[in-house]
Amino acid sequence: MKNQTFPPVSFTDWRSAAEASLKGKPLSKLKTKTPEGIELKPLYTKEDRKTVLSLPGEKPFTRGFNRVPAFPETDVKIGVDPISSGAAAGIFPADSVLQEIHNQEIITVNTVPYHLAGANAVQELALALAEAVCLIGMAENKNEAAAKCVIHFAAGPVFFTELAKIRAFRTLWSAFMSAYNLNEKAKPKLSVETSEAMLSVLDPHVNILRTGSAAFSAVIGNVDYLTVKPFDEVTGCTTGLSKRIAHNIPRLLKHEALLDKVTDPAGGSYYVESLTEEIGRLAWDLFADIEEAGGIREALMAGTIQKDIAAVQAKKERNLAVRHQQMIGTNVYANPTEQIDSMKKEKAVPAFDGEPIEPLELKRMAEPFEALRLASVQLSQTEQSVAAGLICLGELKKYKPRADYVAGVLAVAGIEPIRSESCKTIQEAVQFIQRHPLPYYCICGPDELYDQLGSSLAAELRKAANGAVIDIAGTWSMDGTDGRIAAGDDIVQKLMDVLSLYKGGAVT
Repeated sequence: MKNQTFPPVSFTDWRSAAEASLKGKPLSKLKTKTPEGIELKPLYTKEDRKTVLSLPGEKPFTRGFNRVPAFPETDVKIGVDPISSGAAAGIFPADSVLQEIHNQEIITVNTVPYHLAGANAVQELALALAEAVCLIGMAENKNEAAAKCVIHFAAGPVFFTELAKIRAFRTLWSAFMSAYNLNEKAKPKLSVETSEAMLSVLDPHVNILRTGSAAFSAVIGNVDYLTVKPFDEVTGCTTGLSKRIAHNIPRLLKHEALLDKVTDPAGGSYYVESLTEEIGRLAWDLFADIEEAGGIREALMAGTIQKDIAAVQAKKERNLAVRHQQMIGTNVYANPTEQIDSMKKEKAVPAFDGEPIEPLELKRMAEPFEALRLASVQLSQTEQSVAAGLICLGELKKYKPRADYVAGVLAVAGIEPIRSESCKTIQEAVQFIQRHPLPYYCICGPDELYDQLGSSLAAELRKAANGAVIDIAGTWSMDGTDGRIAAGDDIVQKLMDVLSLYKGGAVT
């Protein structure tokens, strides 16, 4: 084995093998797009790395502000950022408030409110720089103010994006120091907390995996401070277990993964370097646009930032609703029997003077799905049966994939699926409806049976259903049905419509 060698493989060889495995589909099918608008390729090579890799501690500081490895301090309290917290509350702080923070030991730039409102990595970086310009520009000694800064980010579930975001910020700060004539000692501390936006009340133990991944990306990205949130924090009632796990995740990364022994282990990866450079380039362009428009004050007063962040949030919500992005236990593989209590949401209240602005809308990704589950729980508490009938056509192996898919969608809202036996005839399907009077049914079967039975099936089922809604599984169109459940459809809207059928308790 020691002397075994492998023949060199070119990009052309890889492309040929990839195209063969795609069975006629174009290679572009393997490309994906991030919320930042960056197109990710399926393979990166050295040609994708456009810059020369520096050592840690050397400009442009992509690999770290320091030469030697150091593990981040944990659970460090950061200060208040009046600009971002004011944006969440709908107020831009008065100059007196901004001047006051220069009397404190640290100057905090906290991008978490933007993150919670839906900002992508590019927006977070640009806004961090824009806030730094605003705050440092008010100081008499700008180098001293810059050195007092703590830049605080939230790390979300997309591992490589979060890693590249942190690395890109240091590159941007190098350019920032040159643009604003700061000396090399004017380096801020970088702080990260695991994102609350990615946490779900549903199947909360999955949050351990999300926070673990986010913490890992932050440590690999070489931050100074790290805070890991308990997995059940969003329930408003953390336990000793959740706090202990949150406390131990950094310990595992340090003592088990030995991440205190290395600096920037991701450095040199063609993919990571390319992603870092692209995120940084887009962030600098956005930062320049904000400054040209008058800075962060003018952008927030005009509502431009709020509008742009809301647009990104809407796309994220859409991707979750159509399952282009998955949240295990929330929009896929949900536990239909799980119970949740009412969701309490605290509204930000300004504690300082300033001018009113359009507030950011802070929202977790799971909230639309939690609202569905809560509506289902409230219906069941009124002794209303929240169940749906699955009319299974043909052989088990033919109808099972679609029946399983429909059952998985219904589970997201806590709707119990009642499956029929294998229905070989229209009469058997009618008998199932007669035995199980429900407000909603979905026909599940292969396309050939849809084509064979056609509108005759739907007409007979509608007679027996006594006004119930009848959908069909898949993209096949059948006259007489009300709608469909199919991959790529908006399941949030569909489940809202289905749950509305149960209100009033007419059918039990």
